[in-house]
Amino acid sequence: MDVQSGIVQIPAIMGSELTETETSSDEVAPTLSAVGKRAGVSSITVSRVVRLPELVAPETRARVEKAMRELGYVPNLVAGALASAKTNSVGVLVPTIANSIFADTVQGLSDKLEPLGYSVILAQSRYDAAREDRVLAALLSRRPEAIIMVGSPATEDGKRLLRHARIPIVETWELPIDPIDAVAGFDNYEAGVAVARHFVAQGRQHLAFIGGDDPRGTRRWLGFHGHALACGLRPPRRLILERNASGSVAAHANLPGVDAVFAANDAHAIGFMAGLRKAGLLRDGPASAQPVAVVGLGDLEMGQLISPSLSTISVHGDAIGRTAATLMLERGGERRIDLGFELVLRDSG
Repeated sequence: MDVQSGIVQIPAIMGSELTETETSSDEVAPTLSAVGKRAGVSSITVSRVVRLPELVAPETRARVEKAMRELGYVPNLVAGALASAKTNSVGVLVPTIANSIFADTVQGLSDKLEPLGYSVILAQSRYDAAREDRVLAALLSRRPEAIIMVGSPATEDGKRLLRHARIPIVETWELPIDPIDAVAGFDNYEAGVAVARHFVAQGRQHLAFIGGDDPRGTRRWLGFHGHALACGLRPPRRLILERNASGSVAAHANLPGVDAVFAANDAHAIGFMAGLRKAGLLRDGPASAQPVAVVGLGDLEMGQLISPSLSTISVHGDAIGRTAATLMLERGGERRIDLGFELVLRDSG
């Protein structure tokens, strides 16, 4: 992902000196003593679990860590004198930096926040729910001014951490009805419906969906599948692939007879088209000449440069990032912003 300076990446780690200020409400702001009470140990033991876990018996450590998860407790890694100061940092969590599909969102966010003196701390979940929870805890332990994430928390533990953080939380690339705080994104389900509707209008009969099984991809599949059935077509096929484009090159071999494919992102669509070309199933003419129509999502520049050019769902990534920054900075007004999408039709389908 090509992003400008001011972005710092962090690993999914926890553990350092505690500078937690005790409060009287362990429901609103879980404290070290609240964790100890729930785990049946002293506050010193809880501190030791965070700072020197290797010195704590495994059974005790597991009990303390379970209490921390249940309470949504996060140790404070900001040094004592700075514990109550503003850090002027914003934690940003993306699924991966290996795919440029999220680059525009991070860039738009950075362009809005960096002139105001904020630093972006960038982390990735790698589509792993357990890792996501660890990364969220690591980000929160650095006491950022806000957390902005692509998607919504994958687990209840993650949701609990964010709710207890008492800072602005902005979910993006999603449109949940009841966000933790705020959301700027688009309707993934409706994106799937739009592609299925287009294929039906083309007269395509045998549809398939390729890509990952992450929550956003799954919602695209559900919209795609549901609309195809509503139009009387056979149930579309779904092929779950590895998260790299190379896995989609040979995907056509597993989809005999399909005449239209919706790829969860442009990288998979481009890989699939490479496979079609090798199999002699790709034409350099218009969409009507394609034996297999292909539509992706993301509107990557590469998709415009290949031949045939890639039809795609265009997502306003830069606008999502800038809107997320605004939602973080301005606490009033609408907290659920639908930025929509556009079906861009080119020669691939």
